[in-house]
Amino acid sequence: MGVGWIWVLPAASAGWAYTDHTLDNGLRVIVMEDHSAPIAAIQVWYHVGSKNEQRDRTGFAHMFEHMMFRGTDRIGPEDHFKYLRRFGGQVNGYTAFDQTVYIQEVPSNQIDLTLWLEAERMANLKINEEHFAKERQVVKEEYRKGVTNQPYGTLPDKVLPFVFTKHPYGWSPIGNLDHLDSATAQELRRFFDTYYVPNNATLVVVGDVVTSQVLSKAQRYFGWIPRSADPPKVTVTEPPVTSPRRLEVPEKKGPLAIVAIGFRVVPAGHPDRHALAILDNVLSGGESGRVYKKLVKDLEVAVVAGSGTFLLEQDGLWVVGALVKMGVEPGAVEAALLEQIETVLADGITDKEWQKARNQVAAAAVREQTTVAGKAQKLGLCAVVLGDVDQVNREYDDLMKVSRDDVLRVARKYLDPQSRMTLVVKPKSLTSKALNFFGKLGGGKQDHHDSREKKDAGDEPARKDSDL
Repeated sequence: MGVGWIWVLPAASAGWAYTDHTLDNGLRVIVMEDHSAPIAAIQVWYHVGSKNEQRDRTGFAHMFEHMMFRGTDRIGPEDHFKYLRRFGGQVNGYTAFDQTVYIQEVPSNQIDLTLWLEAERMANLKINEEHFAKERQVVKEEYRKGVTNQPYGTLPDKVLPFVFTKHPYGWSPIGNLDHLDSATAQELRRFFDTYYVPNNATLVVVGDVVTSQVLSKAQRYFGWIPRSADPPKVTVTEPPVTSPRRLEVPEKKGPLAIVAIGFRVVPAGHPDRHALAILDNVLSGGESGRVYKKLVKDLEVAVVAGSGTFLLEQDGLWVVGALVKMGVEPGAVEAALLEQIETVLADGITDKEWQKARNQVAAAAVREQTTVAGKAQKLGLCAVVLGDVDQVNREYDDLMKVSRDDVLRVARKYLDPQSRMTLVVKPKSLTSKALNFFGKLGGGKQDHHDSREKKDAGDEPARKDSDL
């Protein structure tokens, strides 16, 4: 199980023959038949993520990614895994900023069992202090492995509030351990009763199924669960960046400096995402990408360099960055990155780059959607995060309509120097140890502080999560 960002890529041009139906209690059911193998992907998308949490109670959505497997009065802890794995089924889940998704891939003759398990925990999940305490320990161990003890693991907790100063995207889905320690099972119950309800959920079934039978089964297993009040919407709007921002972060566990330059861009469902995907590919599409070629191969100032587009339901971020080569000043890498941005703003991209990038983006999307699980993921993403499930049948054509001029237009619109956000991460521990070493060589005294003496404020929280 994990947390993370959504990378939105175009879908293939062939039409997707899906059925989109809503039960009387508000549960949305999306079914698509794929008889290429006797398996089915069954996913339940709850439209709740870290952005729906209170600022002093972060990590609740991620906690429920775990709590949902603790069982009910009729299903014991870990039984959800046990029941499906004995038939060769695969079970997983993840928490993100906008959604929490529970995933099963099973033989198509085990759909009834899977739907019963999902409906049972939607309606009757057992939430008590004992279960909360056990899963809190699991989350703490994940935090230690994925954040505290991971090189650069604490960066998201420092960078997210730098990027999002008002919006709840300013904290990571893994949450804050102090908040979880302060919370009670009763608070978790209120969160569950608000968001884990049929009218805030989408059931996606793709595979060797008959649509009418799946809809009938959905009604049988879920239809009796009462509809609840519609959950509150997040209405906070992140203000635009109107002047350049800069953040310098000391890093204790990262051996090399990092330089990154970011810009707020568009939400996941915005039409400009296609042109941004092409621009991103031109700059970082493998070793032939402009940024890698210039900084790593030509200038030899970076070990790794590239860019990324991270699109969420209500906002987005585009970042270009590099891992600085040992002995190179971060300022030299920053100047090289800025030069790449300025070149794009001045000249755009070539016809050859445009065609290659567009083909690569389309090909990557097609490869990701060759499985029933990939198709279910795409349908759920379009329905829940993009807000328009029929994007699966329009994205490929929309991508093919993107021109070179469109790429230059979005670059100039979103990569505005006045809205630039610059991050410089410096390896504090390595630098202090090196200074101490050379100070001793010179016969002088060199002051230094290591992690045993002092902790920098904000050196702890969040980012990644591992499988149960």
